[in-house]
Amino acid sequence: MGSKGEYPMQMKDMLRQLGQPAGGVAFLGISAILYGTACFLQGEFSDFWQPVPQGLPLRQPLAYVCAGLLILGGAGLLIARTVRPAAITVLLVFGFYDACYLLQLVGSPDNFNALMGLAEQLSVVVGCWAILLRIRGGGSAAVATARIAFGICSIIFGLSHLTDVEGLAKAVPEWIPGGQIFWAAATGVAHLFVGLGLLANRLAMSATRLGALMYSCFVFLGWAPEIFKHPTLWLRWEGAGISLCMAGALWLVGDLLAERRQGADSANPALAL
Repeated sequence: MGSKGEYPMQMKDMLRQLGQPAGGVAFLGISAILYGTACFLQGEFSDFWQPVPQGLPLRQPLAYVCAGLLILGGAGLLIARTVRPAAITVLLVFGFYDACYLLQLVGSPDNFNALMGLAEQLSVVVGCWAILLRIRGGGSAAVATARIAFGICSIIFGLSHLTDVEGLAKAVPEWIPGGQIFWAAATGVAHLFVGLGLLANRLAMSATRLGALMYSCFVFLGWAPEIFKHPTLWLRWEGAGISLCMAGALWLVGDLLAERRQGADSANPALAL
């Protein structure tokens, strides 16, 4: 059996590892491949996450192009020498989806579903931007902008949960202890805490890690059971894919903050004590 101090030490080591700027690029890369593959098999844009206007010329071929770019961009994120162009590619695809949501908001600024969709796509854009900031060494203002932008997205996610608790409760598996309503509300509050941590820059690093874990739980507890029931309904795979992309993006914001913190500690050793 271990000594009394062994387990707290193991916990400290685990937390220290989570605070290292690593893993986010591969996380987003694999997620983008999954999402792009599901979109390609779907063979068209999803109104839930890709509200491309129905009357757009060559809409279906464009859907295949976007899906292919997500797959190529995700694969590029897994290769060191192609990370930068791959991050730009994924950023542009999600930026295109964001533009579609902006068109909806121009016509109906009180459309909260469109605002929610805008925040989902923007969160991945911010994650890609975090990669580029790490590569080119963006200034503190750019890093703060990325942190605040994702914080605002998280606040929107939290409000969407809390304003439609009963609707979101249906997505919570019935077998989870505590009840569906409780978890729908609790995850909404968790989104708010992540957002507030990022906006205030207090425990922001921990917020990114815990938030990414929560997003991943949505996939394995919410989407995965439905995928196993209906493995050829690609829309469910898309839901899992974009949720993982959002988780990877939040992890990347954490990587960016961790790297900046390490740089500050190196520049001023007194801060590391």
